[in-house]
Amino acid sequence: MADELLAIGRIKAPNGLKGKMWITPYGDTLNRYDQYIAGSSGIPRKLVSLESRKSGFVIHLEGLDDIAEAERLKGQELYVKRQWLPETSKDEFYWNDLIGMRVVDVKGRELGEIISIIPTGSNDVFVVDRKKHHMIPSIKDVVLDVSTNKNIMTVDISIIEDILDLG
Repeated sequence: MADELLAIGRIKAPNGLKGKMWITPYGDTLNRYDQYIAGSSGIPRKLVSLESRKSGFVIHLEGLDDIAEAERLKGQELYVKRQWLPETSKDEFYWNDLIGMRVVDVKGRELGEIISIIPTGSNDVFVVDRKKHHMIPSIKDVVLDVSTNKNIMTVDISIIEDILDLG
């Protein structure tokens, strides 16, 4: 489990000629780590530079020094090892721990599983159920409990039930 790789972003495209890459993060930031694994190589690379820009991040990793190397990684994911992640607080979770989690409402109805998460700035939105794509906001009034041990999230959808297709 400690060597488990967690995808934290997607490599969009090269930036310039010297190996820098545009990254779309899967969370709110990338600047927590001093090394990353680019693509399927499995090779940890030290962070040379990281710039936050309007449309994402530009990252430069040690050993990736030309546009051809960056171009080869285009479309692949950027990873960190689980052991590199800082501890979370009681009510904080990594996206990787939530994707695939079953979601049930307070009445015991199964809503589906979390298939993706959309960052909106003010709060994340959980996309639940592959066919219906329920949009469940990650706010305290809606998300009542998250049990990573049981892989279940309990939600109170009473404030959004009229916009969900539960039929």
